[in-house]
Amino acid sequence: MLNKAMGFPGGSSSLLALLVLVAGCGLRSDPFAPDVDFDESDDEGNDESDESGGDPNRPGTCNDPLSMPFAPMTLRGELSGPSFAEGWCGSDSGPEDVYVLVPDYDVDVILTLQPGETEFTPTLRVIEDGCASGSGFTQICTRSFADQPYHFLARAGHSYSIFIDSAGGGAGTYAFEVGFGWPPLDQCAPHPEIIQQLPGSAFIWNNDFTEGQGRVDGYCGGPGRENMFPLVATYAGNMYAHVETSGAFAPVISLRTDCAALSELACEANGPGGVADLVFYLAEPGQYFLTVDQGQIGAGGYQLRVDFD
Repeated sequence: MLNKAMGFPGGSSSLLALLVLVAGCGLRSDPFAPDVDFDESDDEGNDESDESGGDPNRPGTCNDPLSMPFAPMTLRGELSGPSFAEGWCGSDSGPEDVYVLVPDYDVDVILTLQPGETEFTPTLRVIEDGCASGSGFTQICTRSFADQPYHFLARAGHSYSIFIDSAGGGAGTYAFEVGFGWPPLDQCAPHPEIIQQLPGSAFIWNNDFTEGQGRVDGYCGGPGRENMFPLVATYAGNMYAHVETSGAFAPVISLRTDCAALSELACEANGPGGVADLVFYLAEPGQYFLTVDQGQIGAGGYQLRVDFD
């Protein structure tokens, strides 16, 4: 039997039918997304970080972040003055406000900009256990916050610095909503191709990504771009997923039942240009989601193979 696959916009893809079972155990790692310059930057040559007169210890800086209660709310503020912190995705050499969240338990956090109350195009950053550039683990760095909500996994016992930042010359009021719970499925942008569980079948796919921010988060990390495939199981049996990557693609394989990180059933990870394997027993028929994600943000390609008993 054969699962058929079609090309996916933005990358190369192919499908082969093979009847060999592939099993293995992946090497779990703690991937790190570095704060580095990225070609997405478009700060129009205006760097306010050189301005004088700013207070690096004012409320809303890394030295004195604004405390965020662990409860749903809408937060409002106004930016002016110089910049004291920047991330890899650019458009952030203007002023910023930093909020710190310390969750009581593991939860998916959903951030939604209120465009009617925001006077500039913000850059959103989220850093786990850090604040200054180059510190902690950067889970989100995006200039697309005005276009769509973003979510991330917040784990108990960790702190999360949430930046509302601006481009050079940027200033003005802003408002964003903080929610807790499972993000809607469309926030993970599922792939149109469906993996069908068929005895003795193999699903094979490949793709290439430029470096940049993704949408899916999980316990093995996942800030980089990804493909999340719906997987339809019709009987109880083993699934064997194997991925090989090239370039700076640090592979993460995740199996879950929804977009939320808390729906994740299992994950495995490895370093850039590595191999990751995930073996999982599908105990019940139903819909799952198999994600090929990245523990970092680097450019590279992957080859995925999924087999079933």
